[in-house]
Amino acid sequence: MKNGKMLLSVILFTAAVASAFTTTASKNAKAVSSVPGYIKQGPTCVFKNNCDNVNTGVLCTETQTGGAQIFGMTDATHCAVQLWRLN
Repeated sequence: MKNGKMLLSVILFTAAVASAFTTTASKNAKAVSSVPGYIKQGPTCVFKNNCDNVNTGVLCTETQTGGAQIFGMTDATHCAVQLWRLN
């Protein structure tokens, strides 16, 4: 009887620890969706910075502290897709 309780305790503890690690790993996992960001200069779009196409709450700009907003390309001469700052 005592061995059964001990075995059950070990199994439950192991399951709890495994569950905690699985939950933490899934919260920390983020698919990186880095896309090139461009700014309109003359008739073409010029690469400026890498951005994210998933809304992170902060628009992508030339630098991490601001500057001109950067966009994704729709075709060779149009850059108008809203992009977001990489985390």
